[in-house]
Amino acid sequence: MATARDIMTPDVTCVRSEESAVDAARKTVELDVGALPVRGPDERLKGMLTDRDIVVRVVGRGAGSGRVHRR
Repeated sequence: MATARDIMTPDVTCVRSEESAVDAARKTVELDVGALPVRGPDERLKGMLTDRDIVVRVVGRGAGSGRVHRR
């Protein structure tokens, strides 16, 4: 049986929690992906940002340059 390590992408592009949502959205477009891992200043994984998060929490609320982190 395959493990997660067997099927995972080894070189993943992340978005930093300090980057704007606009910058994160641009990365998703450039990479043609629907989600990006979010890493904090300590370089540890903080969560995942999806294209739906961007639409609902940023565009849907009328903000254009909100930060990636959740409140």
